[in-house]
Amino acid sequence: MGYTKTDHYDGIIRRQIRSGRASNKTEVIHQALTLLDAVTRSRGPAGSSFSNVDELEALLLDARPARPMTAERKARIYGDLKP
Repeated sequence: MGYTKTDHYDGIIRRQIRSGRASNKTEVIHQALTLLDAVTRSRGPAGSSFSNVDELEALLLDARPARPMTAERKARIYGDLKP
């Protein structure tokens, strides 16, 4: 299985690493797939800021500039999702 690498997706990956949300490309992809899985099942991760697709969309539309990722923020965002 593969994916098509584009400048657009490379830019997203670089921004996630620069912001401190992830330490490498693999981590960015893992986080994205984990979040996609939770959202497509129409529920957010336990303890997350959203519980369904509509709430996630509202959060994304109200997004502000990114802050560096901390362990506390990561726990709040991802809840108790396990890889």
